[in-house]
Amino acid sequence: MTFNENPSYDETNIGMFPNIHALDVSYDTSAFEVAADLDANGQLTPRCAQQVCEHIDRDGFAIVQNFLSNEECATGMEVVQAALVDRDREHSAFASQTDIHYGRRDFCPLPTTKPVLRTFSLLARRAERVLTEYCSSLWAVLEMLTLTSYAGSSHQYLHRDPADVLCVFAALDDVSQEQGGTILATETHPYIGFHREHGGKGDLFMRLFQLQCNMRIMRYNLRKVINLWKSRKPMISSEEFYDRVFSKKIDEHQPNLYYFLIKSPNPVFNAYKFGPRTLIRLAQFGKEAAAAYRLIQTCPKKALSSSTGAISSTLGLTTDRTNRDTF
Repeated sequence: MTFNENPSYDETNIGMFPNIHALDVSYDTSAFEVAADLDANGQLTPRCAQQVCEHIDRDGFAIVQNFLSNEECATGMEVVQAALVDRDREHSAFASQTDIHYGRRDFCPLPTTKPVLRTFSLLARRAERVLTEYCSSLWAVLEMLTLTSYAGSSHQYLHRDPADVLCVFAALDDVSQEQGGTILATETHPYIGFHREHGGKGDLFMRLFQLQCNMRIMRYNLRKVINLWKSRKPMISSEEFYDRVFSKKIDEHQPNLYYFLIKSPNPVFNAYKFGPRTLIRLAQFGKEAAAAYRLIQTCPKKALSSSTGAISSTLGLTTDRTNRDTF
């Protein structure tokens, strides 16, 4: 599973992304990094691509540092900025609609214009030896979008991205710890035989680990919204506070007590996941599950990050060897 919290690439917002101190998160990503090594055609060399795939298969994700040059990042940033300022552009429906409504997030699907396609073609050609390891050239691109979070947005719950999808994130600017990069849980991708790990409790430990983290995230989000509402920095109106905590509007990313406890439970995290059997399992194996996985927050330097079905909360490469359908 991959845990995604989306960094802002707006320099004016640096420092506005407090870390989730309730989670034991490491910022040392050196064990998961591969330095980009390009051949004469501008593609990752066979050896470099092999190293990336080895990380993906073992850890569920890989980080390719310095994947893009400064010039290529600048060009990509221009493409993104042009899409963001387009008044007729689309707005993503999969993110927190409450955060989008109040200007806390901006998930922007990129249009299929020539500049956008040119930029993505560059990414695809450079990473071709990795992509073809998991995806057929006949399979479709699911979506192209840019993800931005601003001050006051809620942290996403630890979740697994859709099955049969290879997720690729390209950092067009260096990401700092203060901005808050994607948080990934190592070795939580559903590789063949994962359920046999940890004495046959691999699947159970993953679910317990996810619940433990999401309990802390909900508490963190709730405390964050209350503190922001009291301090008015950044400005949160009473209407926004109500929508994020008590509203009947369905939103899977808010610390909404109404939907957590009463109606239409959040499929990622809700009170119905804490049945008697789960509570007993948490008492029996909670400490072992917590020690079984590591949370890594990615702060890449203009990198490419990829993952396959790892637990996450935003910026990584994840793949599932058993399901290689789309990119």
